[in-house]
Amino acid sequence: MSDETRPGPFALLPALAAAGLLRLSGFKPAPPRPEPDAGPHNPEGFEEEDVDVRRTAFVVVGLAGSVAAAIVAVGLMMHLFGAWNVANRLPLTPQQSARVQPPPPNLQGAPYEDLARHEAREAAQLTTYALLPDGRARIPVERAMRLIAGTPLDPAGAGAPVPAPLPPAGGAPAR
Repeated sequence: MSDETRPGPFALLPALAAAGLLRLSGFKPAPPRPEPDAGPHNPEGFEEEDVDVRRTAFVVVGLAGSVAAAIVAVGLMMHLFGAWNVANRLPLTPQQSARVQPPPPNLQGAPYEDLARHEAREAAQLTTYALLPDGRARIPVERAMRLIAGTPLDPAGAGAPVPAPLPPAGGAPAR
């Protein structure tokens, strides 16, 4: 026999494992059975025995064990390969780890807080006193309505013509 066709030292291991499993399962070749009679207990000629529960349980437990072993093996390999991958990787540069800010327009991160701030700002403009940059004063709307209520809008009277305001010195229009 040449070296290419000679079996290796572990060639008999699968056969020995199969023989051991057969011995543990209690499997014995069934003796030849006589044909069932078509008497009153078995008029159709069906089998008279039930399924062997012990063998079926061994098969189910073996399949469940195989699946569990495969899951454990895959998890172990993923853990090991992940650790090896991280160990061989270079550290990130500051440019790679910098926070990226997308260009505007940006979405609102907290729209309800923004709306509350906007409404507070608007309410403050309508209810507070302030000096405006152009020299005028801002007064609350309710105060302005109380000042105007009951006073005629035409100070000269109902039928009298209203004189046009004179421009101030320098020719600038009146405000």
